[in-house]
Amino acid sequence: MVRFIYATLVGIVGAAIVHLAIVLMLPQLSENDVWQQIEAKAAQNEPIRFDRNGVELSAARTLDPMFAVMACRYDLTNGVFSITAPPTGDFWSVAVFDDLGRIVFSANDRIVASENLDLVIALPLQMRFLQQASRPEFANAVLTEANRSDGFAVLRVFRPDETYEPVVRDFIDRVECASTPL
Repeated sequence: MVRFIYATLVGIVGAAIVHLAIVLMLPQLSENDVWQQIEAKAAQNEPIRFDRNGVELSAARTLDPMFAVMACRYDLTNGVFSITAPPTGDFWSVAVFDDLGRIVFSANDRIVASENLDLVIALPLQMRFLQQASRPEFANAVLTEANRSDGFAVLRVFRPDETYEPVVRDFIDRVECASTPL
């Protein structure tokens, strides 16, 4: 009886470990995750709109229709990445993801000091450099640190209905994604 209980417990623990490993490895092994889709459709530092009025991505099918969504892909190996956008008057949010799909930073227009978006993403050594030698172009920027050099930033803008689309399109056209060498 003791052997049966021991074998059952070993089997349950083993199954739990295998299932946990599969769940944790799934984002890295998936060939059709959001990162792969954005990497295939967007050039480096090029804003790409991927809601229903933009490029077709399978990841966009589950997005909230009340928001216009765009993304910029970045690579921090040669410098820092910045994303800037003018004031829109309505709600916007930005989230920074690494190439594994993990969120690095998130903000919205309610928590930043100004109405416009001015975000700089840097690796830890680049961040230290920026803090020691301030750059005037980043004086009012929100600085965020990423541990991996590749990733993407997703910007969402509130669009209450279809009549607001020209305003959203104008806002997205003025979004700038750029790399700046240090």
